Amino acid sequence: MMEIRYSQVYFLPVFLFINGVSLQQTVVGFIGGSAVLPCSSKDLPHTIQSIGVYWRHSGQNVYGIIYGKVSVKGQHPEYRNRTESFPEEYLRGNFSIKLNNLQHTDAGEYKCYIIKESFVQIVKLLIKEKPERPTSEGTKPRPEMTVMISILYTGIIFSLTVTV
Repeated sequence: MMEIRYSQVYFLPVFLFINGVSLQQTVVGFIGGSAVLPCSSKDLPHTIQSIGVYWRHSGQNVYGIIYGKVSVKGQHPEYRNRTESFPEEYLRGNFSIKLNNLQHTDAGEYKCYIIKESFVQIVKLLIKEKPERPTSEGTKPRPEMTVMISILYTGIIFSLTVTV
């Protein structure tokens, strides 16, 4: 059985830098919204107990999956109750997390460490302001519809005057 200690997490970035592979992706999120930060394993885990994954951002623990279970031990308070994962996807090698209620401070690089594979995936999160919604003008017809209706009425009136 795989045993992971928190002391290993501190040396983990050095180990992965020397031995592992790294990929990078970019995700865009909006203030107050949610973003899914992807992380997938190239090798499917044999058992749920063999899963060990850590997410980190700016030196802080964001999320942990130990022995196939969510671990919030050591999680930075800034991420508490704002992160979630998809346990039904673990055996498919999907260790993505969803970060809710996005804030400006969430922007930056996130690192997903898959322990067994000595693999790190880097996800760059860009945070933008919520896009402004166009103001609704009620049920006013579009200008092209107004022209079409005018032509239709003119045609009807013209046909009525010709047939009389």
